[in-house]
Amino acid sequence: MRMMQRGAVAGWLVLCLSCTSSGSQFTCCAMKVSGGYGYVILCREDTLICQPYVPAVSGKQVFVTEREALKVGQLVCRKLDKGRPPTLTREEISEALRDE
Repeated sequence: MRMMQRGAVAGWLVLCLSCTSSGSQFTCCAMKVSGGYGYVILCREDTLICQPYVPAVSGKQVFVTEREALKVGQLVCRKLDKGRPPTLTREEISEALRDE
């Protein structure tokens, strides 16, 4: 299972964007999932978070666009860079997606 995750993450690296300044150790990658997108947070090369669904929302809702997944993933990266927990509220997600 671990080997499969690492191989899949390598495939997602094509979609990666840096989350914060070049000094950040965290990277956010969009991933295609059934019906939409999710995101992966990497700490250097290691998978820290694999989030196939929109967090803080009941059920298994996916992000409609790659851009939505990356915006929320980048918010998680910024929190981690500040030493904060990666948890998100519905309000934080709504605010991150407001520009969509």
